Amino acid sequence: MSEILNVSRRDFLAGSGSLVLGFTLVGMPRVAAFDETVVLGSTNEQGAVFSLNAWLRVAGNGVVTIRMGASEMGQGVYTSLPMLLAEELDVAWNDVRIESAPAGKEFRRESPSFPGKVQLTGGSESVRGYWNILRKAGASARAMLIEAAAERWGVSPLACTTLAGSVRHGQRSATYGSLASDAARIATPGNVTLKDPADFKLIGTSPPRSDLPPKVDGSAVFGIDVQVEGMVNATVVACPHYGGSLVSFDDRKARGVAGVLDVFQVDNAVAVVADTFWHAKKASRLLEIVWEKGEGAGVDDAAVSALLREALGQGKKRYGVGPKPEGMDIEAVFETPFLEHAPIEPMNATAWIQKDRVDVWAPTQAQARLKRRAAKLAKRPQRQVFVHTTFLGGGFGRRGFDDFGDYAVKIATRMEGTPVKLIYTREETFTHGYHRPASMCRMRAKLGEDGLPSDLHMELSCQSILAEYLPPLLLEAPFATNTAIDGLKHSPYSIPRQQVDYKRVTLPVPVGWWRSVHGSHNAFYRECFLDELAEKAGQDPVEYRRALLQGSPRDLGVFELAVDKAGPVPEGLHRGVAVFECFGSYVAEVVDIEVIDGVVYPRRLVAAVDCGMVVHPDTVKAQIMGGATMGLSTTLYGKLSLVDGAVQETNYHQYPLLGMNQAPRVEVHIVPSAEPPGGVGEVGLPPAMGALCNAIYAATGKRIRTLPVADQLKA
Repeated sequence: MSEILNVSRRDFLAGSGSLVLGFTLVGMPRVAAFDETVVLGSTNEQGAVFSLNAWLRVAGNGVVTIRMGASEMGQGVYTSLPMLLAEELDVAWNDVRIESAPAGKEFRRESPSFPGKVQLTGGSESVRGYWNILRKAGASARAMLIEAAAERWGVSPLACTTLAGSVRHGQRSATYGSLASDAARIATPGNVTLKDPADFKLIGTSPPRSDLPPKVDGSAVFGIDVQVEGMVNATVVACPHYGGSLVSFDDRKARGVAGVLDVFQVDNAVAVVADTFWHAKKASRLLEIVWEKGEGAGVDDAAVSALLREALGQGKKRYGVGPKPEGMDIEAVFETPFLEHAPIEPMNATAWIQKDRVDVWAPTQAQARLKRRAAKLAKRPQRQVFVHTTFLGGGFGRRGFDDFGDYAVKIATRMEGTPVKLIYTREETFTHGYHRPASMCRMRAKLGEDGLPSDLHMELSCQSILAEYLPPLLLEAPFATNTAIDGLKHSPYSIPRQQVDYKRVTLPVPVGWWRSVHGSHNAFYRECFLDELAEKAGQDPVEYRRALLQGSPRDLGVFELAVDKAGPVPEGLHRGVAVFECFGSYVAEVVDIEVIDGVVYPRRLVAAVDCGMVVHPDTVKAQIMGGATMGLSTTLYGKLSLVDGAVQETNYHQYPLLGMNQAPRVEVHIVPSAEPPGGVGEVGLPPAMGALCNAIYAATGKRIRTLPVADQLKA
C-alpha cells in the first residue's frame, strides 16, 4: 500500500492544481483539512474545488465530496449519513464522494445520552446525532448555490429550483460545479427550510452501500492495513492479572530474535519493537516476565458471583412507579458473566511523531478523545495532532477506549521520529479489554386477581461502565446509573407498583460499553421473568404481553407485527418471544428453536423494528439481523472466566461464536413511522436473548437463569 497522509490544503493545491476556498460561515464551522485515509465513490474531483462548509466541497465536474465525522465499523454510516446531506443538497447519489473527516470540533454532534457535543461513534447515535446537522449543511449549501444562480441570471432565488446537482430557472440550467465558485462567496444563510419528508427522494431508499466494494476487492483501509514509509512494528505484553503489576522482565532471548529493534517497559506492560509484526510477536513470547497479582489475587468466577449476590440486598432505590411494591411471593435470581467484544480486527494504531506534527491512524470510535490524549502524551498542542480514522474491523464499543492509541503514541515517542504500528496479538486483545460487566438481578413480583403483576421489585448489582472516566460521586448520578438500569426502569409493561434498586460494585476488572449496553443483560432478566409470571398466572406469554403493553403503543405495535409475521409455530419447533426498547427504537423478536441432544438450534427469528424515520432500509434490516444473531451467540456461548483476575479465554477456540450451521433464518420487518430516527446498531441484540431462553423453556421445561446456556441442557 502507498503511504497514507493527512493532505493539507497547501499540498492538495500543489498536487492537483485545484482551488479550494476556506472561510467562516454563519452557523457553520470553518473548513477543515482534508483526510483522505478513507475515500469512497467511483468519481474523482476534477477542476476547481470549492468548500461550501466543513461538511462538503464541490468540484468543477459536479462531484460533491462529503466528509464523515463518524466511524464506519460495518454499520453503514458511510452510506446513511451522506444520504442525509445529499438529500437536502439535491445531488445525484452517483456524484457523491465520501471521505473520512479529521478529528475536530467542526465534526462534533449532539448526543442524545450525554450533555455536550461529541465526535464519538457509539450508543446507536450516529443518525440520531447527525440527523439535523447534516441535513442543515446540505440545505444551506443548496441555498447558496441557488442564490449564486439567481444572481447570475438576475432572477429571484424563489423562482429557482434544483434537480440532481443543478439549479434551474425556466429553460436555463447550471450545474453545481459551475456555480460553486460564486456560491463560495455567499454567506451561509442563518436559517434554512428542510425538506418535508414527503418530498424525500433519497432518504428511505437503499442505494448500494458505499463501503462494500472496497471491502470486497481488498482495497479498504482498516487500521491493521496502514503502511507508512519507514514504519516499524510493535506489540505489547501486559500484566495478565487485572489489578496486578509488572515486577521485572528478562529480555535477552527476545532481543536475540532477528529484526528486533528494542524492548522496554511501557506503563504496566513490556513493548517489543521490530521490523515486522511477526518478529515482534515471536520475540514477545520469549520474554521472561515476573508479574505481581496484586488486587487480582483471588478474583475468580465464584468470588465475583458472591460479591454480586451480597450486593443485591444493599442497593439504593433508583426508580419507582406508584407506592412501594409489597407482598411479593414470586422470586427469581438471574446472572450474566463478563463478556469480550471479540472484534475480528485486533486492537491496533499507528503513530508518527515528527518535529511539528503528530499523526495517528486508528480504527477508533472516539476520534476527538484520541486526539486530546495523543496531544497530551506527545506534549504537543492539539493543532499539531492529526487523527486519521480508518475502517474498523468490528467495534461493539471496544474501540471507544484509549489503551491501543496511548500505547502507539508512547512507543512512537521513544522511537524518535520513526512511524510505529502497534498491533495487539489476538491473545492480548481478548485478555486486556474493557469488558461487558458481570451482573446479577433479583426479580420479585406479586400477581393480581387477573393474573397480571401488580407489584414488581428489581434489584441489580454490577460495576459501572463509566468508572474509567468519572469519580465515584458522579458514578451515583442518574445519568451514570442509567447505563446499568435502563430497560428495568421505564418498563413498557403497565404494572401499578414498580421499584428498581441498584448497587454499584467495584472490581479490578476494567469494564465498558458493550453492544446494547444495559440491554445486553436487562432484556434477558425482564423478558424471562415475565414469561415466568405468565406461567404462574396460567396464561399464554403472547397474550400476557398484549395485556400489559396496552399503554405502550410503539412496543405493542412491533410486538403485534413480529407475532403476526411469525405465524403459527412450525411443527417440531418451540417458540419464545420478547420485546425491548433502547436507543430510541423498539424491537420485538420471535425465536423458533429445535433442541437436539442438548444443543440448541435456532431455526428462525422474526423481528419487527420501529426506529422512527428510516434512512436506508437495507441497513436497518442488516443491523437488526446482525444484532439479533450476536444476541443468540452471546446467550448460548458468551463468557469470560477469571482466575486470580486473569481472563482464561484467549482466542475464538475458547470463546466460540454462533456458527453458520447453527444460525437461523432471520426476517426483519420495519414499522412505517414519522417519529424522529432511533438507533439501529445495537437494538436487535437485547430481545434475542430473552426470546431464545423463553423458547428453550418451551422446548425443555428448563428455566435458564444464568448465562451462557452452554452445556446446561446436557446436564
